[in-house]
Amino acid sequence: MTEASGGLSRRQALTALGVGVGALVAEQALVADGIPPGVTAQASAPQANPGAAAVSGGYAPDGTAGRRTALPLNQVELLDSPFKDNQARNTSYLLFLDPERMLRSFRLNYGQSSAAQPIGGWERPASQIRGHTTGHLMSALALTYANTSDDAARTRGRYLVSQLAALQARAADAGFHPGYLSAFPEVYFDWLEQGKPVWSPYYMIHKYLAGLIDQYQLTGDDQALDVATKLADWVQWRTSRLTYAHMQMVLGTEFGGMPEALANLYTITGAERYLATAQRFYHAQVLDPLADGEDVLPGLQANVTTPKIVACVRMWEETGSTKYHDIAKNFWDIVTGHHVYVIGGVGNDEHFQQPDVVAAQLSNFTCENCASYNMLKLTRLLHFHQLSRVDLLDYYERTLFNQMLGEQDPTSPHGFNCYYTGLSAGAFKREPLNYFPDGNPDIYATDWDTFTCDTASGLETQAKFADTIYTRDADGIYVNLFIPSQLRTQGLVLRQATGFPDEPVTRLSVVSGAATLTLRVRVPNWVAGPPVVRLNGTVIPATVIPATVIPATVIPGAQSGRRGSQATGWIALRRRWQPGDLLEVSLPMQLVFEPTPDYPSVQAAIYGPIVLSGVYATDPGELTPVLDTASVHRTGTQPMAFEAAAPAKGKPIRLIPVARAAHTYYTVYWQTA
Repeated sequence: MTEASGGLSRRQALTALGVGVGALVAEQALVADGIPPGVTAQASAPQANPGAAAVSGGYAPDGTAGRRTALPLNQVELLDSPFKDNQARNTSYLLFLDPERMLRSFRLNYGQSSAAQPIGGWERPASQIRGHTTGHLMSALALTYANTSDDAARTRGRYLVSQLAALQARAADAGFHPGYLSAFPEVYFDWLEQGKPVWSPYYMIHKYLAGLIDQYQLTGDDQALDVATKLADWVQWRTSRLTYAHMQMVLGTEFGGMPEALANLYTITGAERYLATAQRFYHAQVLDPLADGEDVLPGLQANVTTPKIVACVRMWEETGSTKYHDIAKNFWDIVTGHHVYVIGGVGNDEHFQQPDVVAAQLSNFTCENCASYNMLKLTRLLHFHQLSRVDLLDYYERTLFNQMLGEQDPTSPHGFNCYYTGLSAGAFKREPLNYFPDGNPDIYATDWDTFTCDTASGLETQAKFADTIYTRDADGIYVNLFIPSQLRTQGLVLRQATGFPDEPVTRLSVVSGAATLTLRVRVPNWVAGPPVVRLNGTVIPATVIPATVIPATVIPGAQSGRRGSQATGWIALRRRWQPGDLLEVSLPMQLVFEPTPDYPSVQAAIYGPIVLSGVYATDPGELTPVLDTASVHRTGTQPMAFEAAAPAKGKPIRLIPVARAAHTYYTVYWQTA
């Protein structure tokens, strides 16, 4: 028997990882024959999950650290703000979507008839990835119910689950192996294993598993777990027949977050076979170099790669393997330090480009919203392990406020989401021209004809804005994001009222209840001066507890000297909180210009964490426009607006937050004098 790295045999490694002897029946129980991620202990690594004994409460996608630190969605309510407006439009669309049309391809795949009309885009009848939106839809409905208690969302999700369960039960009659569930035939996996071209079949399975897990955990639908475990058992059977080399060939085709979903099922059920199966999805060609800190990202598709890294966090948590941890940490550092645009998004034409190349990679196809959806998932999981780190939340805030909030069309009652957030001169949010070349430039999407992965992930993004505003520890509450909301926890009802980012202040008041705890408010990297803190109307000393610093970490702006001169960290106040208490924290903001690393004279204007965009009534052309930075001045506070002198004595340039640029040409990067 060959030895694993670290000198452990395969059986010893499995035992150390918490995978019992029963899992050894799988030929490929570890990520490679005798070459698993190392299991060397490190101080910050979690304990390996000891199988069934570890099954406990908590939302599995939040991971093991999230059980202690995440606030359940039903404890956080969004209050009036653009975030709540987006959520409402999204909910309207979720409940508009006809389940029969969403299930049509599934029914036909199992030999049943359907009177429903077909749907379009990537869901068209001939598409090889038809059905994936239904997986996201199950997740979005579950997230919506968990956050808002909307019974219609719960009912709609349960219907989808029941119908998928009935179809799964017909697998043998349809000529499929037991447990198979999809809107396309199982022969796609034969093609995949034969090395024939096929579009991401395991990606679809991941979306179904994720949606079913969410339906089970967030709405209490036991049938969803039954369907998920049968489908995961099919994955276990399908992959267990392959050699390591054969499986690595299979992994060359996009598979989404398959190991994440399988790790989550292991957490829920304690069934060792799911963890063993998850380890087969270790894509060595991509992950091994990242474990060593190598930047192998140029040329890789961003949204193909990032879910693999999200899965590594979950696999680190469930196995204790430091190699998984190192992959996730190194990836986050490399991406946020060398591959992000000013709004936090990644990729041009969906792919990572050369490191520190920004100005030379500007187009209307930058920053695919799916990729940022997954970057925020990764950042959230890492945050749960180190709550006192501010850099993780600074990145989260930058991406959430500038990209994800702005991916939705505010003029659409169904809140359609765009595919890219373009950053070229005269960018325009619209249907993606590379997929819909004849698309209407005045819309982001349509009800039925333009389904893509970004339509689908957007359904989830707009449903879960409440999930990272706060976190907790045994000592108290962390206020991470400045979003109007109300929190119920530890005997308190805490309300956050803020006009952020139009005003640089947040107000935290105790609505009811009483408790002794520490309330911490983030002091971000962009703060322009000492925070001002008032308790019940009286100014009190604002001692900033320094944030945990990770030397290798570089967040957007840090390499250009954008980081504020004040110490980042936390305002922390421990006391007995009671009704009527009001904590007010002001965080000074300033206008700065962030250079691109490749052409420092090309810069973006930022106010606090908010990226500004110049807006135009007509197409300004492809050339990067000149901006007189000294002329930029604020003209409005509610809402935020700036103005700059126009070149050649033209009309002044109006600048607004890029997230608010909709149905207009806009420019983020400027040539500065």
